[in-house]
Amino acid sequence: MSQTNNALVLDVQDLHKSFGDLKILKGISLSLYKGEVISLLGSSGSGKSTFLRCLNLLETPDSGKIFLNHEELALKKGPKGLIAKNQKQLQKYRSKVGMVFQSFNLWAHMTVLENVIEAPIHVLGIPKKEAIETAEKLLDKVGLLNKKDAFPNSLSGGQQQRVAIARTLAMNPEVILFDEPTSALDPELVQEVLKVIQALAKEGMTMIIVTHEMDFARNVSDKILFFHQGIIEESGTPDEIFTNPKSERFKQFINHIK
Repeated sequence: MSQTNNALVLDVQDLHKSFGDLKILKGISLSLYKGEVISLLGSSGSGKSTFLRCLNLLETPDSGKIFLNHEELALKKGPKGLIAKNQKQLQKYRSKVGMVFQSFNLWAHMTVLENVIEAPIHVLGIPKKEAIETAEKLLDKVGLLNKKDAFPNSLSGGQQQRVAIARTLAMNPEVILFDEPTSALDPELVQEVLKVIQALAKEGMTMIIVTHEMDFARNVSDKILFFHQGIIEESGTPDEIFTNPKSERFKQFINHIK
């Protein structure tokens, strides 16, 4: 998977973010290649989720640069950090960089199918018939075609998260950001979501995943980055980083998780 055709998709340079006097990100840089899966590990508060949210401007970084397919996301100073200079460019960027949240964020008043077709129709301008055909294929892919007319509150957490993944895929993104996609789930529902993400990795989807699932990260990732106090403390392939960790903090982290 990793860098097979060497196409750089997402390039993040020296990202900083503070909340008041608290520095959360202290200069994070990351290069993500087509078909590559990068997992972000680290204890709570290390900056992983904030980094992911900054990538979609759901949080405003204080400084840094973000490029998608070598095109820089134009940013300017806002009241609390950097904001998009051009809303049209931001909308296009967000349609290419999908995000799956830990809390599903489905629209409760819409059926499963309506949740999946909403953005393709209204953001991408796809005809409704085509959007429905695509949505049904994606719901089948995540094992939920039989639930297309159900409402989210009738589904388990694992089912809701699989719908959220189908909804993200319906935008045909180039990159998917997963922010702890299983952390809100009961333990017995975790695997059904991880299986869907593993299948996407096998198909060559380009992804960044914040996760606490060590075995999953080891199996699915081309590269792992360990965040600690706002910096990347250690990085490498799963074999390098788990077999021969160099950082004492990372050794403590994996021993603690075990």
